[in-house]
Amino acid sequence: MAFGKRIKELRESKGLFLREVGAALELDNAFISKVENEERLLPRKHLERLADFLKVPLDEMLILWLSDKVMGLIDDKEIGKQALRIVLKELDTTNKSHH
Repeated sequence: MAFGKRIKELRESKGLFLREVGAALELDNAFISKVENEERLLPRKHLERLADFLKVPLDEMLILWLSDKVMGLIDDKEIGKQALRIVLKELDTTNKSHH
């Protein structure tokens, strides 16, 4: 899980308080704390506002968010790896057909 750690790192490096991030996203401080401690995943609809507020590229936030989302879906690591291989193969095929 990388998203929450990155949010906390960015917030602290900018000298921001949890309440400031919460206010920017119109979310409760306790929820932001749970996101940073990787107990909850921020709803996707808040990513753009968060990236703007922290002045980081949206792609960075989205990549970390998606990686945590996928990891949250994987119960069995070996089966998860096999599923990811299929997804990667499918993405490669899709990308090649669009070029």
